[in-house]
Amino acid sequence: MAESVHKSSDIPNFDTYPSTPPPGEPVSYKGLERSSLEQRAADLGAAAGRIALIMKQTRDNLENLAHYSIYERLSGLAENALHRSERLRRVAATKVQGLTHIAQDKATELSRQAREKTAELGRHARSNYYRVRLKASQTVRDYPVETAVAAGVAGFLIGVGLRIRRAKRAY
Repeated sequence: MAESVHKSSDIPNFDTYPSTPPPGEPVSYKGLERSSLEQRAADLGAAAGRIALIMKQTRDNLENLAHYSIYERLSGLAENALHRSERLRRVAATKVQGLTHIAQDKATELSRQAREKTAELGRHARSNYYRVRLKASQTVRDYPVETAVAAGVAGFLIGVGLRIRRAKRAY
């Protein structure tokens, strides 16, 4: 058998509360009837509460959607960056290989030109040496006394230069 519930004035009796009033009827508040202004304010408050709930749910949905979308975007961007970096690496390798071939061709051409120029300069040096030797022989035959005096002066000047150098090193 069910026990009887203790009743006091502190504990509300829920049996006396009315259910949701039918629309359009004024709702009583603590035994008082609401005026139409209060009823409209209560309706607006309820509507504002529903709007706040809808906005909260929408915000939560958008946050979840944004996180998922951002993850997809980031993974797409990372994948795109990997593809582009690989393509750039291949293009760079191709260009480096092309530049290497060009540099090798240029180095080969420059070494060939250097050999030709060296050979040409060697021929000029030999011919100039031969001409100077002939000219010196001709000068010695034409001016023997002047050549001997010039050789003596050159020897004297070399000796003076050596003495000065030795004197400077001593100090």
